[in-house]
Amino acid sequence: MHFEIEKKEFLRGLNLIQSVSGRKTTLPILSHVLMEWENNRLCLTGTDLETAIREELEIRTSETGKASISAKKLYEVVRELPERTIQIEKKENHWIKLQCGKSIFNIAGLDPEEFPALPSYTSDQFNPIPTRMLLDMIEKTIYAAASDETRRYLNGIFWIQKEVGNQKRIQMVASDGHRLSLVEKEGPTVTGMEKGVILPRKGVLELRRMMAEKGGEEKVGVFIDPLYVFFEIGKSLVVIRRVDGEFPEYEQVIPSDNDKKVIVGRESFYGSLRRVSTMTSERLEGVKLFVEKDRMEIFSYNQDFGDAKEDLEANYGGNPFEIGFNPRYLMDALMVMDQDEVMMEIKDDGSPGLLRPVLPDEKSTHISIIMPMKI
Repeated sequence: MHFEIEKKEFLRGLNLIQSVSGRKTTLPILSHVLMEWENNRLCLTGTDLETAIREELEIRTSETGKASISAKKLYEVVRELPERTIQIEKKENHWIKLQCGKSIFNIAGLDPEEFPALPSYTSDQFNPIPTRMLLDMIEKTIYAAASDETRRYLNGIFWIQKEVGNQKRIQMVASDGHRLSLVEKEGPTVTGMEKGVILPRKGVLELRRMMAEKGGEEKVGVFIDPLYVFFEIGKSLVVIRRVDGEFPEYEQVIPSDNDKKVIVGRESFYGSLRRVSTMTSERLEGVKLFVEKDRMEIFSYNQDFGDAKEDLEANYGGNPFEIGFNPRYLMDALMVMDQDEVMMEIKDDGSPGLLRPVLPDEKSTHISIIMPMKI
């Protein structure tokens, strides 16, 4: 049982599954890549039991076979080979023989039947969704997802479809308890998303990477079952295990009575925050915003290093106010907004602030909510 494959094609496929083939695991098989070949097609599969990636490659063979080999070691070997055709032959005791030019490697493997099977699905179960739309929604929310394993329901992105009037609207929400980012877009129907699903942060990051790698694919196929969400990107498949839990009632924390509205340039606001925040300690100290007519002052103080302040032009005509924030939270939100001007809506120094692009878009909504800091 053998096949031939070009080094460039093999390396590309092995690279895609490296991040999910766990190198530190109590189950040795999870550090392996499953190779299955037949009909001039090779399928590579890697998994960490939370996220699985399967990639289909072109090969030359008239035979059928499978093998399970260390993903890291196979990648390291193939990476160092010359740009030539690679021949792989299945041997006894689950080993493989890899030959490229004058180089020959005999690599130990495990029984491929021990490799975890992918959940079952059929190709007609997928609903198409624009790749650019899905990527944009992930970019605008993933930064706000928690990384605290004790609250797994926050350690990911909540994805739900709602019907507003006669329109199907898709929402994506992430929150770590201190901030929240919500994106809503007009989109196609995705069966199974009516009650929402929580996708783990790591799985979403893998999905984003795969979509970026497959930049030429206009659509992503999505299929949702009770335990998993499947994403078909060209000849690639990403399977993400859903997080079991209830996402918080996020709509209740969206402020609706913020009467102080300040408009600032996004890039200038970000630049000022970045400069002034160099005098703060990560997570422990914030910046204070003092806002009055057509002006915002950003101030920070650290007892060991000193202080910094910067003035910023702002469009505001109400009563003066001041409020403190973690500057990193503000900068993260500004980074993913795609308009030149943003509006900050505030009620008082103890209530959450809301950031949104100034110009409304009927087909897309993006808001970021940030809890204030006492300074």
